[in-house]
Amino acid sequence: MSTTAFPPVRNDRVRLIGLMAKKPGLSDEEFFKHWHEVHGPLFTNLEVTKKNLLKYEQHHYTTQFEEGAKAMGFDVAPYRGIALFEAESYDKIMEIFASEEYNAIGLPDEQKFLDRSKTGFIPGTIITFIDTDKKA
Repeated sequence: MSTTAFPPVRNDRVRLIGLMAKKPGLSDEEFFKHWHEVHGPLFTNLEVTKKNLLKYEQHHYTTQFEEGAKAMGFDVAPYRGIALFEAESYDKIMEIFASEEYNAIGLPDEQKFLDRSKTGFIPGTIITFIDTDKKA
């Protein structure tokens, strides 16, 4: 019989992972630059975002692992990034995207770099096995 303790499922927050697809006609560099330097600051400065999110991170695609991944038989996803949204509940995350503020400011900017029809989302609970981040 195993006495291994499993890490708990967090019940104080949730995560939504966005699989980000770039707008056709943009280079990866144009997509990354706009998402990082324009949309990120715009999104994080919205009052509804400040009120509802605990964490927002962008994960930008890099080709550094691509060749090795293909050699090991892995598929390379068509997404150019991952957006991580962390909040106390999914309702708080959805409140951002349903807000008048996001629809007036964030959505018009989103349309400059993102292909919403190919962008997907994965909601999930958080179970941390390793965390060496000393800042947390």
